[in-house]
Amino acid sequence: MKKFLLVFLLNSFLFADLIMDVVGEQEVLPKIQILTNTQANAEFDNILRNDVLVSAIFDISTDSNADYFLYYSLKDSDDKYDLELTLKDAKLQTKYYTKLKYPKDMYAFLSHKAISNMVKELNLTNVDWMNKKILLTRKVAAKQSQIVLADYTLSYQKVILQGGLNLFAKWADDEEKAFYYSDYSQDELKIYKYNIANNTKNLIVSGNGMLALSDVKADKALITMTNSDQPDVFLFDLNTKNAKRLTSYKGIDVGAKFIGDNSFVFISDRSSYPNIYMQALNSNNASQLVYHGKNNSAFDVFNEYVVYSSRESEGDFNLYLMSVNNQFVRQLTLNGRNIFPIFSKDGETIMFIKLLGNQSSLGILRLKENKVFHFPLKIGKISTLDW
Repeated sequence: MKKFLLVFLLNSFLFADLIMDVVGEQEVLPKIQILTNTQANAEFDNILRNDVLVSAIFDISTDSNADYFLYYSLKDSDDKYDLELTLKDAKLQTKYYTKLKYPKDMYAFLSHKAISNMVKELNLTNVDWMNKKILLTRKVAAKQSQIVLADYTLSYQKVILQGGLNLFAKWADDEEKAFYYSDYSQDELKIYKYNIANNTKNLIVSGNGMLALSDVKADKALITMTNSDQPDVFLFDLNTKNAKRLTSYKGIDVGAKFIGDNSFVFISDRSSYPNIYMQALNSNNASQLVYHGKNNSAFDVFNEYVVYSSRESEGDFNLYLMSVNNQFVRQLTLNGRNIFPIFSKDGETIMFIKLLGNQSSLGILRLKENKVFHFPLKIGKISTLDW
């Protein structure tokens, strides 16, 4: 396809408050017109269009000379919605057809499933991450937060836990049936495991100072706990509740995540500012990973890659991507405060928090496509997220 270069472009779309940033070289995509033969459900129509845009396979057009036509029919069926979706090319030959049924309150996921199935079965791309539930903590008042289940567009939101200061929600596994979180409401801090199906919680560990579970692998977890007035990283056995101290620096070591089978990455102030380090699970020697920026206080890992947030001289925070095997660094965002990045399971998409004044948005960054999408949170402020 013919290509052109965009240094920076900001588009504000009228549907679902979607904002898109485009950075770098972009392909000219085939145009698609979206049509429905039923009375339009404005909210569903917005989400469907956003899904098509975020898949980064088509440009949406109102032109009857589009390359493709996507027809959908959404019907009310008792407590569910029935969806029929048909994709045709410019010659009106059917390329894809499906029928789906979802509960009404899950209509956002009905759209996500329909579009992710379509682009995958056509061998165009894989955006199955759209179907994942997002686990976010939302600040609603002083010392008050909520733990919320959401879809990636924030169109679906369900409060799971509220009352007090509950932070650092982290999925327990890929099944999305339970999560860990830190309760900061009392003098003694606690980490709980919360079962969504029966709304019960089990105490994992308690302590004073900072206490947060940052990563889980099988029956092991990496936890930040305060030891001798300073937070350190511990390897925690979720079955035996035994904790092994991994760092012993007389400063701040927090937010560790597993990388590979035998190492972990974490944030430390060993550089006199928050920076990112790597250490083997069976060693006390930490090595500095990042030599860029002066406040690298949030990151995630996928295979050998690390995505991190770094403060710029202008006060912005931008996202950068690097490999632990070389020093090449790729800038991913251009402006604003972009923090708390998290990789998708396939490593091709990054979710993050974007702060604009007193408002926060959930960001979706497509690595290969060089596109970033923001979905503003209208009530409260996102503190942390996981997917």
